[in-house]
Amino acid sequence: MIAQKTLVSIFPFLLIATIVLVISEAVFNEGGYINNLFKVSSWFPRFNLIDRVTSNLISLLGGLTATITAYFAAKYTARAYERSAGTAGITALIFSLIVNSRELFAKFINDGELTRINLPVNFNLFIAICIGYLIGQIFRLLSPAGHRIVDDNYVYHPRTGRPVFVSIAVAVLCNSLISLGTRYNVFSYIGTVFSNFFKIGSGVRQVAVDTVLRSVSAWVGNSSVYNEIGFISDPDAIINLNSALGSGTTSSIPKLFTDTNLYAAYGGLAGLGGTLALIVAILWKSASDKDQNIGIRSIFPALFNHGVPAMVGIPVFLNLIYLVPFIVVPLVNVLLAAVLLYFKIVPPAVYPVPAGTPNILYAFVGTAGSIRALTASIALFVLDILIYVQFVKLDNRVHEMLLKEDMDGKENRDEEID
Repeated sequence: MIAQKTLVSIFPFLLIATIVLVISEAVFNEGGYINNLFKVSSWFPRFNLIDRVTSNLISLLGGLTATITAYFAAKYTARAYERSAGTAGITALIFSLIVNSRELFAKFINDGELTRINLPVNFNLFIAICIGYLIGQIFRLLSPAGHRIVDDNYVYHPRTGRPVFVSIAVAVLCNSLISLGTRYNVFSYIGTVFSNFFKIGSGVRQVAVDTVLRSVSAWVGNSSVYNEIGFISDPDAIINLNSALGSGTTSSIPKLFTDTNLYAAYGGLAGLGGTLALIVAILWKSASDKDQNIGIRSIFPALFNHGVPAMVGIPVFLNLIYLVPFIVVPLVNVLLAAVLLYFKIVPPAVYPVPAGTPNILYAFVGTAGSIRALTASIALFVLDILIYVQFVKLDNRVHEMLLKEDMDGKENRDEEID
């Protein structure tokens, strides 16, 4: 319940952030999709200024997401135990800022300066919720129940000193451990070991494994997997592009089954985990007015590959009902795309795609306008929707059962009172 309340509370922040992100990537970006179509930079006043402002705003909103999440989680946890919810929330916010301070142990801070706070755009929602829950538990253990800082007569009764002190001490300890881990490359080593563990070679199998890992990582709240796959960061894509430019054809490229050809072009055509397909399925079959409202509000950023608002608003994040399709949908797309490429039913997407291009158009643009690629993308998108529809119906049945149990429980309580 605490996690659900927290996700509902951060939904508007993430919705605004993703809308700004879409505008920044696709419109006010020299390499953006909408800018390339309509030459926005040539006629829109202050184009570069707006580009800079939107980019900085995204960094600020994205960097504050984990901090805001911890705030709400601590607030709702403390409130559940009748502790000072507002103070707990602010303490969690300060906790996050201290943990993310990169100069706390590095140097003296001159008068008027603020320690450099690293606002991580890449964060984990689950960890942020756990931080807030931890702060809430500290307040539960170290402050009296039913405590209010100000009573009805506006008299102060501060009894939150101990939990605030302990929380800040824990934050400083965490900061020191992070600093030591960074200094001795512990986190880099762990990342290398983890990457090597799931490295099984190349081709379809490796792309399939990476696809599953992306979906699972997003489902547990990691934000880094929402970043678009950079064309230049895929060496196989560069090899294929040079081959296509040199030979004038894409039929003989040396690396057919690459991350770009399989996942970027087809696996993620409905967004990470097929989020856009889920939104369409919800608008089509969901019995929940709340989910339909979330779907309507989230569909614009989802069209441009940013399904985070739907992830937290529905929610899909840590929701076991949607775990299976969230993994299966992009995996099915990747495997079917491999078959289509192998039998040359569709050409490979070897050409660079502008930033902010809707994923459902990635294959079409990346193949320089292949109608076969566009048809395949639409067919896979329809399949994704049909897969999600079954789980939306399951979600409807689960909610009906829970509602019936609540009503039966209420009737039993009323009978006992009578």
